[in-house]
Amino acid sequence: MRFSAALALSIVVCSGPALADSARLTGLPAGLLAGAAAEGTQHVVPNLPIAPIQAGSATIILGQTALPDLKQQFGGTLRHAGEGGESVDWLCYAMTVDGRASQVWFVSDGKAGGPEHQVTLVASDFPATPATDCDPAGGGLTGLTWQVPALGASHVDLKQAFGVVAAENGLVAYLHQIPGEGGGLTLQTLNYLLTDGNVTGLAAEQITAK
Repeated sequence: MRFSAALALSIVVCSGPALADSARLTGLPAGLLAGAAAEGTQHVVPNLPIAPIQAGSATIILGQTALPDLKQQFGGTLRHAGEGGESVDWLCYAMTVDGRASQVWFVSDGKAGGPEHQVTLVASDFPATPATDCDPAGGGLTGLTWQVPALGASHVDLKQAFGVVAAENGLVAYLHQIPGEGGGLTLQTLNYLLTDGNVTGLAAEQITAK
């Protein structure tokens, strides 16, 4: 059964990874990790310039930048939910971008992020309902600078960048696979949430399977 992106995200906000220390991942990252992207369209593209992502003076490289380093620079609370390979760790910050309330997440998948808690997903959005557990942004963090269309971009901007949009239920994802040595594979995914034809959320994820 198909349902709107807004409804999908509202459901998964309450059904993220298992609780630990009373923490639960919410918002756009929770929706994507719980499979909300399956309600949209997916396009394989030959190139996906998602890294690096600039956050204030910090340069975020997926699969390399560690959450503790970002916490040291931006402050806030490093949260954790779940156990072992099914766990997730994250930082969430609230700020104002172009006069609108915005949120930024840095997330580390328990399995792919490893013991160093390397960032595997970065997301930002203009939330319909702001998360209650995001910390005020510090350390010069006023938003993210992407190498792809970002918050506020239009449907036309996405088509110019990737050649196709065809969003369904307000969601569209662009995928790029990078073969590695020894048969490994790195999958990069860029997810967009569109409202009235404009980008109100985006997330970049990178997972490497060895």
